[in-house]
Order: sequence, then structure tokens, then C-alpha cells
Amino acid sequence: MKLSVIVPVYNVERFLPRCLESLLRQGMGVGEYEVICVNDGSPNGCAAILAEYERKYPDIFRVITQENQGLGGARNTGTAQAQGDYVTYLDSDDYVIDNAYSYLLESFCQDQPDVLCYGYTCIYTDGKTRQYSQDPPDGVVIYDGDGVDAYNRWPLTFVWSKFYKRSFIQQHRIESHIVACQDEVFNFDVFRRHPHTRIVSSNVCRYELGNENSIQRTVNKEKVLKTLADMFTNIDYIFGFLGDEHTEIRPAAMRDINYFLNVYHKKQIMVFLTWNEWHAFHKKMQGLPAYEPVPSSEARSARWLGVVKKWSGQSYLFYMVICFIRNVIFSRFIRPLMQRKKTS
Repeated sequence: MKLSVIVPVYNVERFLPRCLESLLRQGMGVGEYEVICVNDGSPNGCAAILAEYERKYPDIFRVITQENQGLGGARNTGTAQAQGDYVTYLDSDDYVIDNAYSYLLESFCQDQPDVLCYGYTCIYTDGKTRQYSQDPPDGVVIYDGDGVDAYNRWPLTFVWSKFYKRSFIQQHRIESHIVACQDEVFNFDVFRRHPHTRIVSSNVCRYELGNENSIQRTVNKEKVLKTLADMFTNIDYIFGFLGDEHTEIRPAAMRDINYFLNVYHKKQIMVFLTWNEWHAFHKKMQGLPAYEPVPSSEARSARWLGVVKKWSGQSYLFYMVICFIRNVIFSRFIRPLMQRKKTS
């Protein structure tokens, strides 16, 4: 079997059929690929949709149901059951264009690179417009070499825009971490091990920005607090690769730490933290450096991060003002006005 597609499913009833239908149009026959859907305790109608596809296409779709473990846990469950030479992951609110996977395998995987990286296009589904691309997949190789070099050059962030050789994942016992921003940590674990990496200019994934239930758009305070705590877990892990024995991957480690710090500062203003919550987090944050980034094109982001770290730890009142502007003035008044203008 050539490919295993792992699809974690949680609270995506609106988008799930589009995702699964796209996987039926990949130009691959029975026995060439499998789709492992992991129903991660989804509370809505996803289970019925998955059961229907498994009934209609038993040689392609396999459904695993588990109690909610989060995105990383669902991916680990699917990977453990995979049979393909390659494993890829597709979020269930996204989709891929027709014949994309067969094209990538036949055009760029004949000599079995450890990781194949490809591109994506962002879409926004407003509930009325169906955005299916009929363009055939195409692309060229833009990099072929060592994974450490590639990861230092580019933030190859998302797991759903890559094929991973399953034997490479198994050999190094790489799993998704059960934390927010697990893609970054997973790929750090992959690329620091020098995989043969190939990057191609094929934008075959369609990344949905209109899912209000997306992890990236959550405003639930409990989940935001967990995300803030997870940032420290991620940073502590990546800090272990800043020593002299890891000089090759150090530029990427510094970039990833900056990214986690940025996520922290963006997430904290999505909810109103109490003074005790805010103080506890910032006491830890103030001891973390904002690293000079590599490449230098990221210097502006690092300078901004240094400024934000300074003011955000000094005044709880200032923090509350920023939260009010973001969560009340912008979210309740300005954003709805912008959306009405966009749809009119």
C-alpha cells in the first residue's frame, strides 16, 4: 500500500463530507491507499457521516472511535493503525484537489524520500460558496537535500502538507505531542533527524479559514489557559536543543521558541485573565528570551516580540484595556461590520 491518510475528526459536521469526497478523487485504486478517520469523541453528527462512508467504501475508509484526546492523540491513534509506505494527515475541515496524492506519489516519491513537502491555498467558505478546484496538480522540485538544512531555511510548519515515510516515523518513534501547536513540535522532531527532504511547489491542499470551531479560533477560557500552559511545555522541550551538541538545528530551535512566544501573546488577549492568572503566566514569561531570528527577514517580528514582552508584563490595567479593545470593541462591533460589508 502506497499511502495512509489520517483524518482526525471532531465537531466538523459542516465540512466533513467535502473532505471525504475529495479523498475519493485522488486517482488511486483500491489497495493503493487507505483513509483512517479517527472520531475523537465528536459531539455532533460526524459519527453518522463517517459510518456512511465506511459502509459505502469499506475498502478505502476505516473509522476508529475513541474518547476525546485532542488532535495530537487522534493523529497518534491513526498512525499506529497505518499500513501505507507513506503517512499523511488531513484536517477534516480541509480538503485536497483532485488527483493530488497520486500525482505527488508518482512524480516525486519514486526514490522514496523520507519527507515530501508540498503547498496549500487558504480558502474561506461562507456557507453559500463551494470552492472546489478543477485545476490539475502540477509543480517542480524546489529543494532536495538534508532535513536539518531545509528546516533551518523554512518554517515547514504543518503536518497536513507533507508525506512522511512510515518506516522513518517508526524507526525514530516520532509521535504527536498532546499539546497546542503540536505540528511545530512534531516537525522539529522529524527534521532534526536529518531526513532526506524534498520540497515541491504543488499547492494541492485547501486550508479552511471559515471554521468557527477550529482550534485556532477558540475563545473558550479553559482552552486558552491550557494553550498558554502548553506554550511553556513546548518552549521547555525546544530549549533542550540550544546546547553546543545541537548546533546544526539551533537556528530552527530559536525560530520555534519565538513562534511559541508569539502564540502566547496573541492567545492571552483572547480572554480576560484574572490578575492572579495573568501574573502567574507573566512571571514565567519574563524569564524567557526572545531570540535573534534566523533568517534575518524575521528580525521585525523579533523586535516586536521584545517590545510586547516588556510592556505586557508591566501593567495589568494596560493588558485589560487591550483585551477590551480586542474582545468587545473589535469583536462585537468592528468585525461584524466588516463581514457585512464583505458579503454585501
